Amino acid sequence: MKKRILALMIIGTVILTAACGKPAKDAAAEAAPTPEPRKTVEAFGTVEANEIENVSLDIEAKVETMNVKEGQQVKKGDILLSIDNKQYMERIKSKQHDLSIIRLEAEKLKSESSNPDIQKLTNDLSYAEEQLRKAGKELEAKEKLHNSGAISQYEYDEFVKSVDSKRKSAEDIRYNLNSIMHNNEISLAIQNEKATAMEGEISQMKAAVNKSYISENDIICSVENGIVCEIGYKAGDVINSENKILSVLDLDSLVIKADVAEEFIKDVKMSARVDIIPVADKSRQYNGKVISMAKNAVDKNGETVIPVEISIDNKDSFLLPNFNVDVKIYME
Repeated sequence: MKKRILALMIIGTVILTAACGKPAKDAAAEAAPTPEPRKTVEAFGTVEANEIENVSLDIEAKVETMNVKEGQQVKKGDILLSIDNKQYMERIKSKQHDLSIIRLEAEKLKSESSNPDIQKLTNDLSYAEEQLRKAGKELEAKEKLHNSGAISQYEYDEFVKSVDSKRKSAEDIRYNLNSIMHNNEISLAIQNEKATAMEGEISQMKAAVNKSYISENDIICSVENGIVCEIGYKAGDVINSENKILSVLDLDSLVIKADVAEEFIKDVKMSARVDIIPVADKSRQYNGKVISMAKNAVDKNGETVIPVEISIDNKDSFLLPNFNVDVKIYME
């Protein structure tokens, strides 16, 4: 009987303990704090290309064929359009021919011996100076004879006049020779200036067609991965140097440009994580981070906002330029 009573007491104790312990466990579970969601700043933005290749020409040309359409995706080396630039290239050749003639004339002027007038005067001067040298020696002999009384004063004076005449003749020839040589130097300087000016003009003309997107008669894509936009010409149009032909957006430079309301900008930090949700498909999500923040606020539709630029870490072919996106910037 005692054993039976003891067993009942033990069972009762176990039941009482279990009954008391269960509510305590449930209360502890209910009291545990739930983690709060991370706070974010929400904004609206667009997908934009940071790098744009604006294709233009500074030469006289005409569009022969337009090989692309608005919004077409292109790769590096793809032909965007073909042009007719024959007249321009002929102008370069003509100026190069003119430059060759100018250089040839300059070479002739450099070689003074090739000038017949200079050759003649040089020979005449050599002869005149030789005659003057001989006359000078003879004058010395005549002076001795005059001093000894062998010849008269008249004979001596006449010979002096003859020597002076020879001296003047040599001086005149020398003057004429120097004048021609001086004029030759001026002509050479003028030719050299013409050559320099012509070389500069040809260099500029060549530079106008020496661009990354020009390959002979073709305009090609110079970015690795791009999209054509803003086409301003069609086949047969004459190209105006003041107007661009088209633009190519560099898809590898896509970023998000968003506007953050001024009351929330204090919570946005550089390098903060960002979730990017395209309006075109809200089931998609891209990751990025804040890479720049404008240092001035702007007014957009009556609201003061600060432009923010966001990188896209996991770009794909779906996300296109000018797509609208919602962004959530995490407050780290």
